[in-house]
Amino acid sequence: MLSDALKQRYEWLRNVPARTAMRYFNQPKVRERLGAAHAAALELYWPELPTLTRADRAIVEQLNQCGIAVADLETLGLPNGSSILDQCQSLAEGFSEEAHRQCAAGKQFVIVPPEQVVASPGIFQWGLQDRLLDIAEAYIGLPAAYDGVTINYTVADGRAISTRRWHRDWEDRRMLKIALYLHDVDEQGGPFQVLARADTMQSDADGYHYELADDAELERRLGPKYESDIVSCTGKRGMMIFADTARLYHRGKPATGRDRAAVFYTYFAQPPRHPFYCERTGMRRGDMRRLARDLPERQRKAVAWREHVPFAVRMIPPATL
Repeated sequence: MLSDALKQRYEWLRNVPARTAMRYFNQPKVRERLGAAHAAALELYWPELPTLTRADRAIVEQLNQCGIAVADLETLGLPNGSSILDQCQSLAEGFSEEAHRQCAAGKQFVIVPPEQVVASPGIFQWGLQDRLLDIAEAYIGLPAAYDGVTINYTVADGRAISTRRWHRDWEDRRMLKIALYLHDVDEQGGPFQVLARADTMQSDADGYHYELADDAELERRLGPKYESDIVSCTGKRGMMIFADTARLYHRGKPATGRDRAAVFYTYFAQPPRHPFYCERTGMRRGDMRRLARDLPERQRKAVAWREHVPFAVRMIPPATL
């Protein structure tokens, strides 16, 4: 077994190519080219954007206005939603004891093992239904890439660590995460929170820089009294949260009253700006291709998004979780 120090060294070395690529992508001339290409792609694809139902159009409008929208799974009428909730809840409950062991050992980001999720194909495939891809595509403005699914488990230990601190996701300019609560979540149960005030200092013109943010950094980037724009997503089992986790600072509020389990589906553009910071679900590429193999072409393409990435960038190993 490798010691913790050797594991950290290995991860540092593995992430060198991704960090190097990020520095290159943040060079002014490169940013200019990438931004111009993205703007042209948005304009070219605009006539191809899907037509949405009234309810789904309202979700996209809210995402455009404030970066977050909340809905009820049953009200939206998405197929097999109840079955997916039951399957994910069963996996989360079966993982509870191990989650507590991992947290006690110091692990900061705890998820149900991806191989357990893969063993229930419907959980992964549910995120590929046309209606969810339509919402993602209409918001992102380009064909949606699907990065898979995770079942996050938050132990109610009150610690503000890892994704329980304010941060943004690194994958793309804008992206969409869809969360489903697997049980009722109140303020003590670690609700998902977002700061519904976009960071205007983050763009192709200004560059992309990511860090966990404290109060001083949030005020510098978002302006004074940013706390007034915190949206705390408390709600019942089956609550759906649509959020742009790239544009907006967000976190899982540290849980104190009870553990929290939620399933997260991830989407971004084909191709994303930072493909070397994608693949964060821990799911294996081969498993994802296998689970999508018998699905329609649109779904297969959403899973095979890496094929649209330039070869040289495709060779960069994805950064570790």
